[in-house]
Amino acid sequence: MTMKSIILEYFKKSGLRYFIGLAMVFASTYFAASIPGLLGQAIDVLKEGRAGSELTRAAFNIGLAAFLAFSIRFIWRFLVLGFCRGIETYCRIRLFAHLESLSTDFYLKYNTGDIITRAISDVLALRRMFGIGIVMALDALTMFIASAINMAGAAGFGMMLIAAVPAPFLIFFISLIRKSLRKRQYKIREAASDLASKVQENLGGIRVIKTYAQEYSEAENVSELSKNLWKAEMRMVRLSASISPIIKTAFALVFSAFIIMGSQMVGAGSITIGDFTAFNGYILLMINPVAMIGRVIEVWQMGLSSMQRLDELFRRKPSVNDAYAEEGANVTDGRIEVKNLSFAYPVLDESTDKRYEKVLNNISFTINPGETLAITGPVGSGKTTLASLLLRLWPISQGMISVDGQDINSIPVKNLRTAVGYVPQDNFLFSDSIISNIRFHSPDVTDDDVYAAAKAVSIHDNIMDFPLKYDTVVGERGMTLSGGQKQRVSIARALVRKPKILLLDDCLSAVDAETEHAIISGLRQYMSGITGIIITHRVAAAQLADRIMVLSDKGMVAEIGTYQELMELRGEFYNLVLLQTGEN
Repeated sequence: MTMKSIILEYFKKSGLRYFIGLAMVFASTYFAASIPGLLGQAIDVLKEGRAGSELTRAAFNIGLAAFLAFSIRFIWRFLVLGFCRGIETYCRIRLFAHLESLSTDFYLKYNTGDIITRAISDVLALRRMFGIGIVMALDALTMFIASAINMAGAAGFGMMLIAAVPAPFLIFFISLIRKSLRKRQYKIREAASDLASKVQENLGGIRVIKTYAQEYSEAENVSELSKNLWKAEMRMVRLSASISPIIKTAFALVFSAFIIMGSQMVGAGSITIGDFTAFNGYILLMINPVAMIGRVIEVWQMGLSSMQRLDELFRRKPSVNDAYAEEGANVTDGRIEVKNLSFAYPVLDESTDKRYEKVLNNISFTINPGETLAITGPVGSGKTTLASLLLRLWPISQGMISVDGQDINSIPVKNLRTAVGYVPQDNFLFSDSIISNIRFHSPDVTDDDVYAAAKAVSIHDNIMDFPLKYDTVVGERGMTLSGGQKQRVSIARALVRKPKILLLDDCLSAVDAETEHAIISGLRQYMSGITGIIITHRVAAAQLADRIMVLSDKGMVAEIGTYQELMELRGEFYNLVLLQTGEN
């Protein structure tokens, strides 16, 4: 899929409106181009002393031509520009749908600000290319041809050729610089993306910036990126600004020459004063269309560079897909089996041959339906990576994960993820009400289901203390809630979907011991019949599980067993318990 194919799709659906509008551009320009000739006829009527009805008719014709030109112009603007607004919306919707389909590795390579810039500014450039770019080109072509024909009628074919002499040379000059225009437009887009990325990053991390008193330093960084954008734009301006003056100067010389030659032709009786006036009017009309070519080239090069940047996104394919999925495959009981699973993150920089070390190394374990497994281990042992693989956020290259006896790759991604309730480490909340955040996956979730999930994680009473209760808006990323409150709302969001598998990734780290105990008690009841995986560093949370698996710093299974078995083993988990309880 490319931007070209997406644009063709939209043209097939709604292109008739666009082409009718373009046809009306010709009509509007034709009537506008007829005005100098009609004015010349009116001057000849006055010169010959034939006023009265003939002058009235000439004035009426000028007025009618102006009315038709501007009326048709209104209609074609509505048709063409309305179509282009539609194509902008269609392309943006398709782009967002494509971005949603891409896998995790894509978002590690492209930052948010860059993607936003492409989705807004670059799509806008496409709309301008098919809107003002096409219209100006057609308007210029029609006006030039109509003016040339009327010139020939007013002063002869030879004079028309003389007036049009600069046109081919100017067009050749513009064609020479179009590649430079496109390159400079691409640099502008890249600089704008860098600036947007930095601004987005700063706004997202404003708390860190303020707590480290780095406002001035970050402002300097943004200032530097703003200057880079300004420099890129000025390089573009220096090139594009030269086009219109060169074109107008060339035609001004022609205009000056014809004033001298035309006055001699009027004196010799070769042409009338009306023809002389009309010819000069047509020269003026020809200047703007040819000058428009420079603007057209600029708009088109901007659009083409934006199309190139958007194609970079559309060429990206999801590394996790349903290529091997079986229709109808689903999660029924929640039995999980992992065999000889190894994983290393893929290379993000395609210019290097560097390979990352394995995060997981030959992992094997089984979780029966309704059983809960706690996974613990040092930082970097691959706990969160294992959760990501269970959700198919990354492709599995070595080993196998099966759910209910089915290879995880044979289960459609949507079916698998719908069956899993996942609480990530970052506890992301949307800038919406608490109740909307909890029932995020489906608007059909009842209020009673929301309340039950909130009570299970001991957040219901906190919510009821807020003035707006469950209608309280939490702000961007849940900024108005404490860390512990965000964690509990995130857990409630996972519980309310009543999943077959519940995956909690270190989601009790921001609560105190008393609240942790209350949450664990609530989860014991709520998780009855649910296959659970709890990734944690906390012994109290691990005790909730039927079995505990300890990963080593090499990403291997160091120990696995019940709490009592591991304590009797006196291995790594035993040492972790002693460390957290303060015993020697």
